[in-house]
Amino acid sequence: MKRSELFFSFLLIPVDAAMIIASFVLAFYIRIKTDILPVNSDVTFKHYLLYVLYILPIWLIIFALSGLYKIARERNYFNDFYKIFVSNAVAILIFIVAIFFSRSYFFSRAILIIIPLLSVFLVFTARIIVTSVQRYLYRYGWGVHKVIIIGNNKVSHQLAREIVYVKRLGMKFIGIVNGLGDHEEYPNDLKLLGNIADLPEIIKKHHPDEIILTDVGINRDKILEIIQACSDANVSFKFISDVYSIVTTSNTSSVLAGFPVMELKTIALDGWGRIAKRFFDVLFSVVCLIVAAPFMLLVTIGTKITSPGPVIYKQKRVGRDGKSFDFYKFRSMYIEKCDTTQRGSKWTTADDDKNRITSFGKFIRKTNLDELPQFWNVFIGNMSFVGPRPELPKFVDEFQKEIPDYFRRHRVKSGLTGWAAVNGLKGDTSIPERVRFDIYYIENWSFWFDIKIIIKTIFLIIGEAFGGKYEYRDRS
Repeated sequence: MKRSELFFSFLLIPVDAAMIIASFVLAFYIRIKTDILPVNSDVTFKHYLLYVLYILPIWLIIFALSGLYKIARERNYFNDFYKIFVSNAVAILIFIVAIFFSRSYFFSRAILIIIPLLSVFLVFTARIIVTSVQRYLYRYGWGVHKVIIIGNNKVSHQLAREIVYVKRLGMKFIGIVNGLGDHEEYPNDLKLLGNIADLPEIIKKHHPDEIILTDVGINRDKILEIIQACSDANVSFKFISDVYSIVTTSNTSSVLAGFPVMELKTIALDGWGRIAKRFFDVLFSVVCLIVAAPFMLLVTIGTKITSPGPVIYKQKRVGRDGKSFDFYKFRSMYIEKCDTTQRGSKWTTADDDKNRITSFGKFIRKTNLDELPQFWNVFIGNMSFVGPRPELPKFVDEFQKEIPDYFRRHRVKSGLTGWAAVNGLKGDTSIPERVRFDIYYIENWSFWFDIKIIIKTIFLIIGEAFGGKYEYRDRS
């Protein structure tokens, strides 16, 4: 554990306290000092602040119990927002109950609504700033974890490149140590430190903070030696199990006769999960179609005026259980440049902006307005709001032959957006990576995971409107 991680985790406590106090102060100003919500009260500001002193320690304890001060190198904004929202609700509820049972006079009920809303916004915003500063300092090596990977295989190569190119992870790749069961050809862009027999000397030379084992061909005794070497040098030891290269389904743990047992689960989107997801899709697709109707009318007019041909572009895509369906989008290309083959022949790439896409098409693609007709796909049941993005039949046939797990992404309905999509894996990008993200979504589905993806999609759409398509940008 780095001192910087301790520092930033501890820093969150006074920052949160300051934001909670600020929310009380702003709420008082909005309620008492402005004419927006006039109120007759002789409560002084000094007397009002006494409430903050009573509730603040409890508020921070609730934050701590929710895991908001967990020491971590990388923080998940969505999880933090969810925990902050719930913790604020609990804290304000305790505040209300305390006022009720103490039979104290409180001058305003509206202020009890304003305080948690302001607190959620201020605390979350302040935490984003703190985390952004921490990530910025990673670029200068402050607080970065030095990592050595044991294993020369696809998993180790992929992990190493992720560490090298994604700076926000706060990790620095030192090199790879050859394991006993390695048979992969070594890539030129990754540094080789030596063999596993030389691990103690390698640790002494490079002083890593973490060692990650990806070679599961190593026997038990050798693994114990590695763990001992890490323990002696005060180096963190982690491993990636080979189980996930064979079976990536989610699992549960239990104890049977004193032994830990891992059980593979069926996907959560079977049974009631499937019913709940469909109910959500129908309800929100109706709302979205109503809200989007004026925009769809404007896009229809704009498309018709700027280029000849049909407004709606229809294409076959592959959905759940490998069944084909008609996929609808607003046409953004010149009609003669559209892919009209039954099974599809090519993707849209960044270069298509130059010769295939109309001037108005560039606008609706950049703002994602071309995707609006897919709300109809969701309403009629061919698609879901969230799920793997649907592919052309031609590519599905090809990818099934190349990627053994590919068809598993068709166990659920295709989505308007998805876990892979919000991570930039759409269009002409890595298919194995896309499959990995899609399968992770399927096996870890929950209602809140869908909400998280939808929120990330909203921010992604806003970002693409100003910065261009996410899949064509540098994500480091």
